[in-house]
Amino acid sequence: MNGVWKKYLGVFLPMAIVVAAPIILRDDDAAAISRAELRLDVITPHNELIRREFGEAFSKWYEEKHGEGVYVNWRTPGGTSEIKRVLDSAFDSAGKNGKEGIGLDLFFGGGVYDFKLQAAEGRFQRLDIFKNEAELFEKEIIPETQSGETYYPEERDWLGTCLSSFGICYNADSLKRLDLDAPTTWDDLGKPGYQKGIALADPTKSGSVAKAFEMLVQQKIHDQLRTGLSREEACHLGWVEGMNLIQRIGANARYFTDNASKVPHDVAQGNAIAGMCIDFYGRSFNEALKKENGWSRIRFISPVGGTSMSVDPVAILRGAPHPELAQEFVNFIFTEQGQMLWNAKPGSKMGPKMRSLRRLPIRRDLYQEPFLSEMVDAEVMPYETANEFVYDYNLTGRHFTPLRNIIRAMCIDSHHEMKEAWSALIEADFPAEATARFYDVTPVGYELALSDIKKTLKAKDKVAAVRMMNRLGKHFRDNYREAERLAKGGKR
Repeated sequence: MNGVWKKYLGVFLPMAIVVAAPIILRDDDAAAISRAELRLDVITPHNELIRREFGEAFSKWYEEKHGEGVYVNWRTPGGTSEIKRVLDSAFDSAGKNGKEGIGLDLFFGGGVYDFKLQAAEGRFQRLDIFKNEAELFEKEIIPETQSGETYYPEERDWLGTCLSSFGICYNADSLKRLDLDAPTTWDDLGKPGYQKGIALADPTKSGSVAKAFEMLVQQKIHDQLRTGLSREEACHLGWVEGMNLIQRIGANARYFTDNASKVPHDVAQGNAIAGMCIDFYGRSFNEALKKENGWSRIRFISPVGGTSMSVDPVAILRGAPHPELAQEFVNFIFTEQGQMLWNAKPGSKMGPKMRSLRRLPIRRDLYQEPFLSEMVDAEVMPYETANEFVYDYNLTGRHFTPLRNIIRAMCIDSHHEMKEAWSALIEADFPAEATARFYDVTPVGYELALSDIKKTLKAKDKVAAVRMMNRLGKHFRDNYREAERLAKGGKR
């Protein structure tokens, strides 16, 4: 009888938790609102753990400082692509030159690219911290640039809050089972041994993933520059090498998801061997699955010389309903307490309550004692390794939007044909003619990406953009079909 009860308990208890969770969370939320005298509205792509820890820590800090409670109302429409659509729509409705705002105070989290876009539209206001905490910037505790990346602009209307890099998450159990070495470079993801084992996100839906692909391409250009080639030749050859590596990785992919956080999740579950992701995703899953002895089946590595150290910024939106409170939120993020929250051990004096956030503080002065011994990722030392890869905007920055769309045509819209061709090439040991056909990226060359593809994408004629994408998709589908045919001995 006990066995029967255990069986039913195993089925109904999880269901009861699922049903009860919204009620519990709603009651806590309602209680938090009722206790607070002030409210701050923040739009963010950050996950629930970060939102909860920063919301509670800021509320406590503000109440101790000012004697008033604050409720942080998080708005989470999705990733940065969805947030961009929300902000674009809201500001367009409010009037391009209007100062009344859109009912939101802050934009917190996401990539530099997205913040630059919003800043260019005049949607941010200057941050007081540059004046009130000038020492942070005068002493380069927070540098203006590092490894070629911008940490805050000349206009002082946004500021990086924590450091971000891009890399590879992988499942140690899966590698052992398949007798594969752990990946250390981007090139490893394109090896035949990883066939059908890579998890990828659609770069047109995720800015962070698009940035990772850009890093991959720029590394190939850097490699060519080191051989002594002219800048023009290095850009051309490095671009082609980058495209071909993306093809190999794409051909190994199980799928291209719309949600970048699905990648480490599936790797952790063993549904994929490895994947490309932002460092935070990889480290947070490593933390969540860590056993008592410190071992975790999911690992994260930054590819050797293959990524810069970028930032996740914060900005106060134009016409913010609570501008003074928003400035205080920014101030809190850059206190020692706010910065240590990113990486301090859970339960420590300045650490999170539930689980380590596994992100790296931007403040350079915290990478020393007594702070370092309180960090979960103390061994990373980002400012010591930041210059292993120096990002050069002039090499690939202008190609960011074309690259996202090229990958869509080259790898996503033609994924079935790509995978079939890749399987045939592996089976035939990569015959020269078939391999050359597979790697033909002539219509998406380095120069064409700007002179043709980018101009068409930016033009108001959306029909022309769709036609161009269809044309590129057809080129790659036809090439992959022909590569498969040639690899199979020319037989149809």
